[in-house]
Amino acid sequence: MSLVELLVSMFILSIVLLVFGSVLASVQRGIVRQDNLTQTLDQARLAVQQLDREIRSGNVLYDPAIEGGSQATCTGCVAYYTLRVYTQAHADTTATYYCTLWKIDTSGNLMTRRWPADQIGNATAWRTVATGIVNRTLSPTERAFQLDADPLKGSRTLDIALAVNNDYAHYPTQTVRVQAALTGRNTSYGFPAAVCSTTPSG
Repeated sequence: MSLVELLVSMFILSIVLLVFGSVLASVQRGIVRQDNLTQTLDQARLAVQQLDREIRSGNVLYDPAIEGGSQATCTGCVAYYTLRVYTQAHADTTATYYCTLWKIDTSGNLMTRRWPADQIGNATAWRTVATGIVNRTLSPTERAFQLDADPLKGSRTLDIALAVNNDYAHYPTQTVRVQAALTGRNTSYGFPAAVCSTTPSG
């Protein structure tokens, strides 16, 4: 084999290796991106399951449209991205009814906390349930929490629509939505509608 043939062979081999390396890196990035999206979707689905449990056991559903007003004192609580429920879902030996508060912050974290009814000082710290929730990033029409407007449902059905994307800045077209319509108990039988009106600060 002459020197020219050896150089040509090495040149061809280097091109093949470069192409192979580029394809391999691209495939690996795609796998990592898909894995991250799958994990984010799983988090969102688990959050909806927890919401389903709380809402189905809920005696009072507060309208997400009025959040962020004079009643809400929590940081970052705004209309349609905050939800309050008066529920029996967390009943234990210390309390029968709990107030639960959910919010989506500006970083895309879906967070929750709860406190025994009328014991606001015993509120838990915020706990992140899911990440990559981009409703607030998209537009005001991407409402996460909204009471169903059908008057026959008596303000007892909550529409949930979580827009999920763990890397919206680089892949905005890969946003996926997790949706559910959840119905709480009938709230017309004397439950104190103002019991969860004041929320813990912070």
